[in-house]
Amino acid sequence: MVTGQFAVGKSSLVKLLAGDVVPEGRHPTDGISLLEGRCGLDVETRSWIYIDPETYDALDVVYNKVLMTSVEEDERKEEKTPKKPHLPDSPLVRSDGKVMTAGPSQQPLAAKPLSPQISDSVSKRIPELKTHMKSKMTKEEIRKRMEKVLKSGNYKMKVGRLIFWDFGGQYVYYTTHQTFMTFRALFLVVFDGSKGLHELVPDVLCFPGQHMTPTPAVFLQHWVNSILTYCKVVYVDIPKILFVATHKDKIPVEDVESRREELYNGVEELFKDHEGRNHLVLTQRIFVNARDNTDTEIEVLKKAITELTFEHPCWGEKMPNACVPLELEIAELVAEGKQILSLKDVEELNAISNVSVLSPDQLKDFLNFHHSLGKLFTLILHNLKIS
Repeated sequence: MVTGQFAVGKSSLVKLLAGDVVPEGRHPTDGISLLEGRCGLDVETRSWIYIDPETYDALDVVYNKVLMTSVEEDERKEEKTPKKPHLPDSPLVRSDGKVMTAGPSQQPLAAKPLSPQISDSVSKRIPELKTHMKSKMTKEEIRKRMEKVLKSGNYKMKVGRLIFWDFGGQYVYYTTHQTFMTFRALFLVVFDGSKGLHELVPDVLCFPGQHMTPTPAVFLQHWVNSILTYCKVVYVDIPKILFVATHKDKIPVEDVESRREELYNGVEELFKDHEGRNHLVLTQRIFVNARDNTDTEIEVLKKAITELTFEHPCWGEKMPNACVPLELEIAELVAEGKQILSLKDVEELNAISNVSVLSPDQLKDFLNFHHSLGKLFTLILHNLKIS
């Protein structure tokens, strides 16, 4: 998740990291922009992989994820040993190696595929539904499509796809950001390295702190406080927050190192007594030109992101295959241009599945998990539920 003050180069940095074209001029981000599937991490070599947008297919991502994270073998092993009791409030697990995943200590037992014959409650409920949704996924259909992926040659390496959340820096969007912040993410807090930390930020009518003079330091404190306030505490010192200074091109080459030292010494001083100091990655002093893909420090930043991703306690967990059919059904609808589904629609898709049916608790976990990944937005307001 990429956060920070407005007009500091967040969107340019995201596009550069994803291998996208960085547009000329400034283009403010409205709300939050998501960039998915354009790059990832080779799980075995830990190298940064770019993905051709012409070949990107959201459904293929799911198939590759199944090939990477199948739990069937683990399930066979588990059948030989006593199973641990299920934790009812545990979140769903695994995001196919992306930055955001659920925690291993909270992992529920892998959901087993259900059929209408196995689940009496489901079989009794299906005939009563006046459904307008149609299930497209069968075991045979999924098998054929996975075989197609394998034969295409696209599945040559295990790649954890990265999702970038580019947060708009304008004050008007701040109240919405708290909805999406999650401990499963790695946060980049971006700031303009060509400006002093205590230099006045012009043209700011509203700013974090209200009573304070608007400076880059105020914005840095605001974002760190917001992240640590709105992210659920699950693991000690998680999430991690990495600072990235931009606009290195505005500093004379001979002054870059002295400016870097000045900036990051200032950041350390700013947070020396902060309660969340252990969340901050202060060993990396990254200073980039976010418009230059030949800048060697972009590779330093990629390496830092990669290391922090693999060190995240949620990394490497497996996703229950029982969730795959519903994920594919939703991906199919999105590919067809369907942008809004009611909760009832999702419940129907799940209930009429020809492959597996999630329990109500599993379905709730599924929605919450994919909400945190940006795959879908689920809003629950007291007794009003909207998906």
